[in-house]
Amino acid sequence: MKIKPTENYEQLLARFTKRIAQVSKQTPANTVEAEKQKEQLDYLRGCKDTIDYLMTGKLPNDGNHDGMKNHKPVRHGDVGSLD
Repeated sequence: MKIKPTENYEQLLARFTKRIAQVSKQTPANTVEAEKQKEQLDYLRGCKDTIDYLMTGKLPNDGNHDGMKNHKPVRHGDVGSLD
């Protein structure tokens, strides 16, 4: 998606949120349409997560990511042990 010169992250986030609500309200007539709706919702949620990441630097808490936690990097003496 190409960002318009007049759009900022907040506007994009609002647009994706609104579109997700619109698509969610639609009732698919069959399984093919249901699968297309699921794919579209996954895409839109990914777009929204991307904008949120660009705004805040935080990864989404979607079950696959827990955000970035504070930690001390571990130094390994044996690089071969990392395989």
